[in-house]
Amino acid sequence: MSSSVAGAPDLSGLIELSRDPALDLKPVILRVQTDLFLTAPVHDRAILQAFESLSAGLIPTVDEDTLRIVAEKLDGCPDVPAGVRAALEARGFSIAPPREPETEAEADRAIAENPGALIGTRVLERLLARARTDADLARTLLGRPDIPPADLAPLWLFAEPEQRRAITEAVEATAALRPCPPAPRALATSLVEHSHARDVQAFVTALGNGLALPPNYLSAAVDPASRYDLLTLALRAADLREGEAVFVFLTLNDSVARSVDRVFSLVTLFRETSRATARDLLCAILGVPVMERTGGEHQPLHGPEAKRGASAGAERGGFRAILPTRLRRTS
Repeated sequence: MSSSVAGAPDLSGLIELSRDPALDLKPVILRVQTDLFLTAPVHDRAILQAFESLSAGLIPTVDEDTLRIVAEKLDGCPDVPAGVRAALEARGFSIAPPREPETEAEADRAIAENPGALIGTRVLERLLARARTDADLARTLLGRPDIPPADLAPLWLFAEPEQRRAITEAVEATAALRPCPPAPRALATSLVEHSHARDVQAFVTALGNGLALPPNYLSAAVDPASRYDLLTLALRAADLREGEAVFVFLTLNDSVARSVDRVFSLVTLFRETSRATARDLLCAILGVPVMERTGGEHQPLHGPEAKRGASAGAERGGFRAILPTRLRRTS
């Protein structure tokens, strides 16, 4: 005998009394049975069968007031047996169907929106993976003060400027702890040539292949406005000189090149982000171990630059002359 049956109240006395033609205890029995069903800790097969057998037989015989009370109590209960539903509907008392179970996405959103919910490591990883393509969820997570900036690195593209800086600083603190072999200069040369030719597809493909990025890596920028921010991180990770990056900003896309403010912001991002930090941000945003071709072999793009002393702003080569004076802002 199952534990649910063994612990169930003995209604045999009431059932026997219900057979007495002088007494009409059917409404009482139905209501008591309904209450016991709803308060049962487990609705196993035995409980369901017992409730259906008794209630479906009583429903056709009791008054409407009793049925109304029973229907209100059962309304929305997910485990009401089909026979009980049918019997109530036959008497004109429909009850709401059970709610559909929450999808994982809905459950994740509920967790993210609950400020009192403690988000563990595994749950956070799942939320971040989903938030990479869900702007609303990303903004919800970015708004939680209990998630450290370093953990929010996958959502850098969705962050506001101040939060981007906090995330970047947190990533920079650990980026220097891993090796970062220099990228081949042939990659930078190829990118400059494709940009000069305004061959966007060849440029995107060459950059992706050069860093061993996923083929659709730019789609990580759900908002098209942030696509060039992602591209700038990739250019920095690919070890372009600042002048080469500026050349790309001014030639690859006319809409970007025509906006002094946009070019200035991209140059600032490039200049203020170390190569190691750009690499680690790229890894986090794409959710994959970004690879870099070095010496003909694929190596994980994890780690610091070989020389930390030189900043991005100091890396100026043959393209120094193209730095536009119109980018200099005056206070």
